Amino acid sequence: MRASARVKPMTVHPRLSFRALDPDWERPTPSARELRWDYAVWLFVLASTLLMVAAYHSTGVFGSDPHDIRHAYIAHIGMTLPLIFRRRFPLTMLFLGTIIFYFLGFLNSLAAATLGYQISYLAVVYAAVAWGKNRAMVWILYTLVCLSVVVWLVSLWTIHGSSFSIFGVEDYQGGLFNVPTASYIAALISNVIFFGFGAILGRSAWIGAYQRSVLEQQQAQLQRQSEQLAEDAVNRDRLRIARELHDSVGHHVSAMGIQAAAARRAITKKPELASQPLENVEKLARSSVEEMKSIIRVLRSDPSEQTGASAEPGVRDIVKLVDQLSDSGVVGELQVDVQSEARLVNLAQGTQLSIYRMVQEALTNVRKHSTARSVLVVLRTVESTVGGWVELEVTDDGRVSTAASGGGYGLQGIRERAEALGGTADLGPRQGVDGWKVRVRFPADFQTG
Repeated sequence: MRASARVKPMTVHPRLSFRALDPDWERPTPSARELRWDYAVWLFVLASTLLMVAAYHSTGVFGSDPHDIRHAYIAHIGMTLPLIFRRRFPLTMLFLGTIIFYFLGFLNSLAAATLGYQISYLAVVYAAVAWGKNRAMVWILYTLVCLSVVVWLVSLWTIHGSSFSIFGVEDYQGGLFNVPTASYIAALISNVIFFGFGAILGRSAWIGAYQRSVLEQQQAQLQRQSEQLAEDAVNRDRLRIARELHDSVGHHVSAMGIQAAAARRAITKKPELASQPLENVEKLARSSVEEMKSIIRVLRSDPSEQTGASAEPGVRDIVKLVDQLSDSGVVGELQVDVQSEARLVNLAQGTQLSIYRMVQEALTNVRKHSTARSVLVVLRTVESTVGGWVELEVTDDGRVSTAASGGGYGLQGIRERAEALGGTADLGPRQGVDGWKVRVRFPADFQTG
């Protein structure tokens, strides 16, 4: 059975890049559906922009010169083209879009000031901040774009006296400010709002995508953890069932085999002596069936519905295990003082069952693999200021066979039960004398059971 994996909760510690502005995360490439949607958006913006240019043309805003009118249409069509690839190549489109913005704006300054033209460029700025993978390059390019706007505005002020020269109002005297000052204030506010709005919206979209990605990763890991925990629970149940079957039914079947062998040897020589072993086989068979029913009953029942006394064996039943050794010609002795017995019988039923099964398996090993004539089972409890302990010891005086020293499922089950209780198991030959020892020690709370 595969060992259970230790599950650790995922903690997100994103590294920060470019002066702690953004977490070090790369947004996934847009899906095919999103890219198809980009074409639909471009067609909508293109149609709306051309309709707007036609409306402006009808009002005479672009004048009557065919070249100016043609340049107005070219400028608006060209400015919408980066929208097609704004999410697939966001930084490239910001770079090309900025060049198109200035170049076509010089072809027709009035066209560059229209709403459709400005919105198309704003969408390119937004997409670059929202979808750019290299976050350092995003903010470097964004800064360069902002600086280029400053250079453009300064050039207008230097050459024409104000950025409003394209409207032919540089000599206007009415109002709170003169034209150059008003131009400076209006340009500053509008561009701060324009580029700030694009950057804020874009970064909000990027942060939202980042947070969704982290949430999806956490959900995926929680799902993996849930599946792992479920698998571990199944494995623990399989292991528990295997231990119960081995320790309960295996104990009886092993004893039945010994008694049946004794009856077979006696029936050919002294038939009258075969009666007792066969009677023992019958009793062991009934006990085996009852224990099997008890295990099945516990496995099929709902723990929340279990009430009343449990049918599972406990500490009080260990004396029966020791007495059954006589059927195999082994003298068994159980030593437990009154105080320890009082503490042990008040332990939780699951803990008592584990103690019972460990003693049962230790005695089964004596029957199957040892030539022992006597077995001593000692149960004791120790209580101190740091807590209580239960100590279990099973020793015999026989020579141990190779099968026992090899460490089968029974010995493995004893170790697993001891570890499950938070304790240790010392299994092996006794030092200096013949025999085998099983020593188990685990912590216990005698106050609450």
